[in-house]
Amino acid sequence: MSGQRKRLRVLHVASFAGNIGDLANHAGARRLLDEQLSHRLEFTELEIREFYWKQRQFDENFVSFANSFDLLIIGGGNYLELWVEHSCTGTSIDIKPDHLSQLTVPTVFFALGVDTGQGYSERSVSRFSSFITTILSRHDMFICVRNDGSHRALRQVLGEETAAMIPTIPDGGFFADAAGCNSKPSGSEMIGINLAGDMLERRFDRSLSKDGFLTEMALGLTELMATKPSLHLGVMPHIWRDCSLIAELLALLPDPYLRRRVTVGRLEPNQVGLKDFLESYRHFDLVLGMRFHANVCPTGMGIPCRGLLNYPQIELLYEELGLKERLIDVRDPGFGNRLVASTLSDLKDLAAQRKKVSECMDQLYQQASRTLRNLNDWLNQHR
Repeated sequence: MSGQRKRLRVLHVASFAGNIGDLANHAGARRLLDEQLSHRLEFTELEIREFYWKQRQFDENFVSFANSFDLLIIGGGNYLELWVEHSCTGTSIDIKPDHLSQLTVPTVFFALGVDTGQGYSERSVSRFSSFITTILSRHDMFICVRNDGSHRALRQVLGEETAAMIPTIPDGGFFADAAGCNSKPSGSEMIGINLAGDMLERRFDRSLSKDGFLTEMALGLTELMATKPSLHLGVMPHIWRDCSLIAELLALLPDPYLRRRVTVGRLEPNQVGLKDFLESYRHFDLVLGMRFHANVCPTGMGIPCRGLLNYPQIELLYEELGLKERLIDVRDPGFGNRLVASTLSDLKDLAAQRKKVSECMDQLYQQASRTLRNLNDWLNQHR
């Protein structure tokens, strides 16, 4: 949006260090906000993990600090996890009702994930319901959730009527790469691989253990490289815990392939490392991703993805995208055969797969624009 725009000083509470996917989310979200809002936002960042680490609290000091800004944005991110029993809101945003009521700054709960994947109790749902009811009742607060199954979770725990009042917006990671997808180096086919090294007990709680998964994954990747001599693999960690699981996988691959046809992406999970992170993904023909943003960011670049399913969020993301057939469930024995067959099929028909991704991105941009128009109207009323 061009022309002279009013400047707003924004306190942005979110994750800014440790998970490179979060930074891609913010980069894309800020790009869209700058394009579509009639105000120019100037951000002061406050790391949400400082609240988790007990270095800060959502208390009167936070309220006073937030009220000194023109706008407060909390998100995007997966902060509405409903397993947080001790929280006053039933979520990771642990703010007492009294302190919430003392916020006078217009507040946006932006592109938040409502996550029921780790379970929830009646107590947490009751507190969450009160929290959402308060937000929806206040004219100076705005809330939207991201397209990772959060709207479905809202319907599940709060009911259709309440869920209908909360719009959905695509995760900012879909729009992080404004330059678009560059050409990959010539002479090879490249597949990106992402494995998630956190929540292993939850991810591998079915018949296939972590070790069983790694063995079958290694066999599948070895078969792919044996079948296609031009194929190279790039393994992409997003957080430091991913590196441990990746190291275990690499130990199971044949040494000649490791030395000549496998690379590991550089991980610098802060703003400095974001450019290299996105640049690495641009070079892939196809991505096999376990993490949310390992599917979101490449899709935003026009790169076909296959979701490696072992956490509900990935299934719900692909459901919202209308691409559930592109999931590979890695929780049960035998997934390796589908991984090999699906990958070979995609590599034979990349043009068609890219066309599907382009059509998907057109729909996501339209969805983002609708929600941001609502946000802009709300912002113009309050600032």
